[in-house]
Amino acid sequence: MFAPVDLGPTIRITAFTLTAFSTLVVAVRFYCRLSVVGKLKSYDYIMMASVLCTWGLCVENHYQLLTGSGVRFPPGWKPTGVTTPEINRVLRIAAISWFAYRMTYVITLGLIKISILVFYLSFATSRTFRRLVLLSLAIVSVFTVVTAFLNGFECPYNPSVTLDQRIFFPKYSSRCLKRPVLYFSQAAFNMFSDAAILILPMPSLFRLRMPTPKRASLIAVFSAGLLVPIASGFRIWALYVWATGGQDGRYKGAYMMFWGQVEINTAIVCASAPSLQPIFKRLFRILASYRTHSAFYDYGEGSPPRTELAPPPRRRVQSTFMSTLELPSPTYQVNSPPMSTAAERRVVIVQKTDIGEETRREVRHFASNSTLGDLNEAKVVAKPREILPYG
Repeated sequence: MFAPVDLGPTIRITAFTLTAFSTLVVAVRFYCRLSVVGKLKSYDYIMMASVLCTWGLCVENHYQLLTGSGVRFPPGWKPTGVTTPEINRVLRIAAISWFAYRMTYVITLGLIKISILVFYLSFATSRTFRRLVLLSLAIVSVFTVVTAFLNGFECPYNPSVTLDQRIFFPKYSSRCLKRPVLYFSQAAFNMFSDAAILILPMPSLFRLRMPTPKRASLIAVFSAGLLVPIASGFRIWALYVWATGGQDGRYKGAYMMFWGQVEINTAIVCASAPSLQPIFKRLFRILASYRTHSAFYDYGEGSPPRTELAPPPRRRVQSTFMSTLELPSPTYQVNSPPMSTAAERRVVIVQKTDIGEETRREVRHFASNSTLGDLNEAKVVAKPREILPYG
């Protein structure tokens, strides 16, 4: 466990860096959504609200650290040269910043989970899955409202104590709700609900009818949400450190701020991962199409050796080249004179037909053992003028 004298710089850098990164991820998510679908969905606007709340947490963390949280004071240390009204003013700012932090933290986590569950409804085709999503949505919504109410009115006998410096004195805070019990119950619900939301769509994803690599990549994207319950577990550890800190509680309470930022920003990034698939596909397509054909190292003089990193692309004959290709010539081709008229074509056809008839007569002749002379006589055809005299 890192334990510097002042945790302020570490928490500020972590909070603003992670929030800026999650904001960038959500911005890319919106770009993908607008480029593919053409508009934002309701769960996108809910996620936008959670990002704005996360920036609010950064501001609240700044004022928490500014008023002494995360600083380890020596035992028995007392401020010198500071009047009591000034001390009370600083304590009042600290009380307000912690109150705002508790409220914003609960609402931000609730918005993230609601956004994820509403996103599940967009592809919930199974009746059982849809009912489970609606039930989870109702439980998360009710829990968020109830915990926000309990954090806002943790001192039922006098709610104004929560926003006053008196909240730091056991004389008044002992009459309020038991903070460790309230905070541990919230953290336990958050961790188990994160795990349940992660597991909820898995049966439907395994039953998707798509190629195995594509289905595996989709399941891997959704499985990135496993980081959120892990971050929630670290925050429970930070709660334990704060609850057992005793007089050093203001210093150790900064660990809750640190792991709270890690938990929330991890949830935002993991919830936005499924919407970033168009960007991932485009990047993979660019990397897959990248080929280097002239990568080499030049040692000494002379022409450098050429090392091919990828096989040369196959040359494909374009459709325009097909018009220049000729069909192969036939084995036998009859050389016939050019024909200018249809009459000449008919004469040729008759001639070819006579040749065929002559061939058939020859075959019949040899089959009947007749003489060639008989065949020639059979070929003589009387002319019309010779037939007329014999009437």
